[in-house]
Amino acid sequence: MRLPPRSAHFRHRVRCGGYVERRLRRAKYTELADSVAAATNDVLVYGRGLEDHETAVQCALADRDGADDDLDDTAQDARAALAGRGADAVKKAPYKLIFPQGIGYYTAATLTEETKRYGELKDRLEEHLPGADEVRVKAVPAIEAGIVAFTAGSEQLGKARTNEALARTRLDAAEEAWERLLTKVYGLLIADLGRAAAERFFPKYKVRKDEDDDPTG
Repeated sequence: MRLPPRSAHFRHRVRCGGYVERRLRRAKYTELADSVAAATNDVLVYGRGLEDHETAVQCALADRDGADDDLDDTAQDARAALAGRGADAVKKAPYKLIFPQGIGYYTAATLTEETKRYGELKDRLEEHLPGADEVRVKAVPAIEAGIVAFTAGSEQLGKARTNEALARTRLDAAEEAWERLLTKVYGLLIADLGRAAAERFFPKYKVRKDEDDDPTG
């Protein structure tokens, strides 16, 4: 008897459990079949739950990174517009006052410094450009919206990753219980029928290089 390794996608265990359950029912081992069905269903439910949380993580990550890109684009557009106001615009005010450390100071900010740096850019735009300046008029609202979106995306990502970790723990526990149960079932069948007959209740499982893949995909 060979069960899927712990590294295998949870659906390998679901398929194996379904096979074992059916063989047990055909052989009139009803109580054992019910136990295997329950344990397999736990793996399926918690596995699907983990997949849902993994999707939520990717959505939150996309939202945060999209907001980051929007802020970077706004900074780049403002820089290009100010730099294009004269042959030596990058060497004097207001360009030098708004980008004293270059565009990378904003666009290459770490995630923890993101909102602080772009808040600083907003302040510099407001301080060194007239209220009606087209760069200020366009960039300041975009930065304000981008900071809000980035902050919200970061918070959602943190929550999503926490939920994912909890879901993974639940699945790990369910898979461990499933494996322990099927090992006990195998032992009971050996005691009743002998090893050769007991083997027939389990699918012939071959270890592959792609064990982590979803077998249904």
